[in-house]
Amino acid sequence: MRRGGLLLLLGVIIAAAAALLFFFFQTPPAPETTALPQEPTPVPLRKVVAARIDIPANTVLTDTETFLTLRDIPETEYNAAPDQYFTSVSELTTKVTLRALNATEIIRARDLTDAGLSFQVPQPDAPDAPRNKVFPLEVGNLTGVADQIRPGDSVDLVMTYEIRRIIIRPSLTLDPETGQLVVTPLEETLVDRVTKTMVQNVEVVRVLKPAIPQDTGTPTPGGAQAQPAPPPPSSAQQQGDTYVPGAQWILLLAMTDQEAEIVKFTLDQQDPKPQITLVLRGRDDSVVEETTGITLRLLTSRYGLPMPEPLQPLAIAPEEITPGPARPTPTPLPQP
Repeated sequence: MRRGGLLLLLGVIIAAAAALLFFFFQTPPAPETTALPQEPTPVPLRKVVAARIDIPANTVLTDTETFLTLRDIPETEYNAAPDQYFTSVSELTTKVTLRALNATEIIRARDLTDAGLSFQVPQPDAPDAPRNKVFPLEVGNLTGVADQIRPGDSVDLVMTYEIRRIIIRPSLTLDPETGQLVVTPLEETLVDRVTKTMVQNVEVVRVLKPAIPQDTGTPTPGGAQAQPAPPPPSSAQQQGDTYVPGAQWILLLAMTDQEAEIVKFTLDQQDPKPQITLVLRGRDDSVVEETTGITLRLLTSRYGLPMPEPLQPLAIAPEEITPGPARPTPTPLPQP
């Protein structure tokens, strides 16, 4: 009986040990993992110009804040045709629409064109005032403010005229028949100059300059090659105090028909000396100034220009002025 109890106890211990070993050496099941949702990679965007409102065809985009805005498009779409998009509204200033554009529509280069010269003519200040036109004027360094005028500047036109008048002056001449001094009228041409500011506050629309030749030299009549042309001045030199002697260029000026008539008439009276000189106005200066004009008489009477001293009268004997009776010619004596 005792032996049987021991065997039973030993079996219980072995069973417990086996259970412990099974518990420690058993591989635990892998925990179940839940797949987390993956976020898509964001697409890079690029801002391009689009229509803010409906824009009719043939519209000049002068008011970019009203007509234009920026929209985002995928950068891949932009990179496919970068020359067809605009990234800044300032790029579209003074461009004209070729077709009608809907609001929020992306604007492409094929939808626009550059505005012509007529679109750049400034509007009049008053609603009932005549609109300006464009008049070309050729200037140089001394008449065009030394090539410092740029589009958008305003200038005044100072003009000089030569006024020729025929005057009749009395003159003493000797009558060959009577030998007496007689008074006869003598016509003389008097040339006088007058200078005045005739046109004021004219806006410069464009500046047209001749192209600088890029060839290595100019052939001479003898067939030899002349010296190479000097290289064009750099941008720093063009903005500095250097100039090209004898250079001429054309300014396109916005003016009324009446002002254009004044300029045309002055140009038609032009002699080899230039008759029109430009005066550059300061920024936001639109005051019309009243001037007297200048003549030699005004310079002496109003501005104190001194006159040279008159010549002293020449004393002449009376017999030199009034001829006496004719004297007989003496008979020469015969030579011995």
